[in-house]
Amino acid sequence: MAPYIGQSGSFSLMKNLNLEKVYRTILLNAPISRADISRLTDLNKVTVSNCIKELLSEQIICEEGIVVSENGRPPMMLQLNDRFGVIIGLELSGISTNIIITDIRGNILEKTVRDPKLYSPGELVEMLKTLIDDCNSKYDTVRGVIGLGVALPLNYNQLDELEDNSPMPAWKGVDAEKLLKESFPGLPIEILNTAAAGTIGEIHFGSSNPDTYLAYIHGNWNLKMDVYAGRYTYSSHSSFSGKIGRIYVNKKDHEGAVLLDEVASIRSLVSELYPGTDMSRLEAVEDMHNRQKKGDQAVHKKLMEMIDYLAIGLYDILQLFRPDLICIGGYLGATLANGYVDILNEKLNELIPPYNQKGRKVVCSEFGIFNVGFGCVSWVRDNIISYVFGDE
Repeated sequence: MAPYIGQSGSFSLMKNLNLEKVYRTILLNAPISRADISRLTDLNKVTVSNCIKELLSEQIICEEGIVVSENGRPPMMLQLNDRFGVIIGLELSGISTNIIITDIRGNILEKTVRDPKLYSPGELVEMLKTLIDDCNSKYDTVRGVIGLGVALPLNYNQLDELEDNSPMPAWKGVDAEKLLKESFPGLPIEILNTAAAGTIGEIHFGSSNPDTYLAYIHGNWNLKMDVYAGRYTYSSHSSFSGKIGRIYVNKKDHEGAVLLDEVASIRSLVSELYPGTDMSRLEAVEDMHNRQKKGDQAVHKKLMEMIDYLAIGLYDILQLFRPDLICIGGYLGATLANGYVDILNEKLNELIPPYNQKGRKVVCSEFGIFNVGFGCVSWVRDNIISYVFGDE
């Protein structure tokens, strides 16, 4: 936890170091007392008290209830102020547009899957303007919408060229960060890739925590990956691209190897189960899930074939990164969660040497297709101090 909440600073750097450290400690441990904050942060009581006064003054946190104490005055507990503002987390997944709206504590106010239309840059801006106006008028908060997190299938603000079979060709060459920040001046905005957002969503709300060394697989149209270790994700802070779908595997009855994307992704399932279909991607995936729930043998057969290849890809990840946990999210995670993740773990254990099996497993995100939205919300929450107090 210590690497995540940050380092201590001198008085002159208190706003962007000590304030953030106290704030993140409350975020991770609320409700929490001042004494426990001092203990967890290694900051003295005066520094903690000064930071808390700042946070209370801006209404970022609030005092909430007491804990019964046998000795002395019972401490007042501190919590994030759920009326401070509203955060919007949005994922353009290449299959659908998934939106989650929360307060600063992460309590869900709304969540929705928009129509299967893949928004162009201009269309996204117009949709967001309407969404932000609706939230500002609907929710009675101190600051209204306090931040927007948007996750895209690729780092579109960094890449001019898109990969083959890109789910969103209209975004080729678009600087997403510049577009959104110019369209919404003054609103804190975080632009993420879907794998990085899904990873942080799991760390804050799902199967992991800030001490977990996590490999996260985002399975929407194609396969993406991110690795979390001690506060940061690899794809957001280094040149690691996370293209797990580019791993080659040997295909049955096929000469040579094929890309994992071609045999172990939602795209591969849809192409094999719905060849030449006029359905949208979302319609095809929803129909596949309905057939899966009804025990459709054709869907079951394709899933079993896919699991064989996916296990090989995950085995390579275990060999390369040796994570504590592998989590699969997005539409692929939602597909596997219905009984197939146990089969995947069995297949993976057949490949892993016995000495390397202990404690290593695969799970599916409990939030299904919305864990990326939670990650977008988390990214905004993490940076509240710099938004409110600025950087020194």
